[in-house]
Amino acid sequence: MSIFSSGEWQQYQRHVQLHGVGVTGQQRLKNARVLIVGAGGLGCPVAQYLGAAGVGHITLMDNDLITQSNLHRQVLFGYNDIGQAKAQVAANRLMANNPFIEVQATIDHLSAHKVAELVAGADIVLDCSDNFATRLLINDACVHQKRPWVYASVLGFSGQVALFTPKTACFRCVFPEIPVDVPDCNAAGVLSTVPGLLGTLQANTCLHFLLGAGEAYEGNLQLYDGTRNQFRSIALTKNKQCACCASRSPPPEGKARLKRLSHYQPQQASSQIVAEAIGSLNLNAIDLSSKDGELRPDVFVQHLTDTDNALLLDVRSESEHQGFNIGGRCIGLDADFIKAVSELCAEVNRPIFVYCQSGIRSIKAGDTLRLAGYVEVYTLQGGLGELLTQEPLIRKISAVRT
Repeated sequence: MSIFSSGEWQQYQRHVQLHGVGVTGQQRLKNARVLIVGAGGLGCPVAQYLGAAGVGHITLMDNDLITQSNLHRQVLFGYNDIGQAKAQVAANRLMANNPFIEVQATIDHLSAHKVAELVAGADIVLDCSDNFATRLLINDACVHQKRPWVYASVLGFSGQVALFTPKTACFRCVFPEIPVDVPDCNAAGVLSTVPGLLGTLQANTCLHFLLGAGEAYEGNLQLYDGTRNQFRSIALTKNKQCACCASRSPPPEGKARLKRLSHYQPQQASSQIVAEAIGSLNLNAIDLSSKDGELRPDVFVQHLTDTDNALLLDVRSESEHQGFNIGGRCIGLDADFIKAVSELCAEVNRPIFVYCQSGIRSIKAGDTLRLAGYVEVYTLQGGLGELLTQEPLIRKISAVRT
C-alpha cells in the first residue's frame, strides 16, 4: 500500500525530489500537527506555506474579522472577504490550494484555559500574534509541555524571529515582563512586505524542525532590518533565575502519545496543571488603560454632533492626518501634548473629542487629558478603522468637521 495517494504524490513532487526531504520527510510533514496562533500579517504566509508544503494537520486560531486595513499585508484575504472571520477564510484558502490536508479554524482568542489543551495537541506552535501577553501564554504552556514554538514579531520596517525548544532559553529569559508603551502595527504601521518575509522565515524554521533539521535555528534571535535588507543574529542564553524555565518543576508525565514524528517525542503534561500555572496571564484580564469616556462610533458621532463648542482632536501624526482625517486639530502624542492642547483650549470644562487610527492612542490621550484636569473627554472606540466601516457615520460626521 502506498504512503501517499496519487494526488498527494503529484502535489508534493518537488519536495520529494529534495535530498533533505524525500519520501520520509514528506511523511513527517503529513503526520505533523501544527498550531498557528493568529491569522494576520504573520499568520497568512505561515499558514499558506505550511499548508502548501503538506503539513497534514493545522489548527488556525484567530478571533478577528477581516477589515480593509488588513489587506495591504494579509495576503490570503481579498476585498470581498471584509467582515468575515480570518481563521475561517484562511482555512478555506489553504484547503483550496491543498485538498489533502486538514485545517481546523478556531474562531476564538487564546486564553489560559484553552492554551494547555491546544499546545498538548500540537507538535510545534507558531506565534503569529501581535502582543506580548499571548506570547507569554504560549511560552509558559510550551515550557511546561516541552513543546517547541516559533516566535516572530514585526513593526515598521523591522522584525525578529526565534525558535524556542526545551533545550534553549525560553521567551521569559529574554522578556521576563510584559513591556509597556510598546507600539503595535495599528499605531506605528508596518511595511507590507515585512510580515510576509518574517512569516515565511517562521514557516521555513517550522519545516526544518519537522524534518529533523532544526538545530541550526535553535538558541538564536534573528533580527531583520528592512531599511538595509540585513539580518543579524543574537545568541540567547538561559536565565538561571527565569520564573518559568528555571524555577518551575517539570509537570508529571502523562500517557505516551503515538510516535508520529520519528525525530521528536515531547512529554505529555497535565492540561489542568498548565492552566493553573499560567492562569495569571489570561489575556482577557489585561487592561492597559481605564478606557473612561470611550464611545462607540455611532455614539461618538451623535454626541459630537449634538455638543456645542466641542473640540475635535486627532492624536495621530501630522502625516497620517494629512493622508485622511475627519476634521479637527492634529496634536500628536509627545512631550508637549498637554502644552499644545492647553494653548488651544484653556477652558478645562470644554468638551473634547479625541480620535486616532485604532483607538489605542486616543485612550492614552484621554487619560492624559483627564490627569491634566480636563473633565469632559471622549474617545472614539476602535478609531477611524472602525468608523470608516460605517458609511452613514462618515457622511454624518462630515457635516461637523471643524
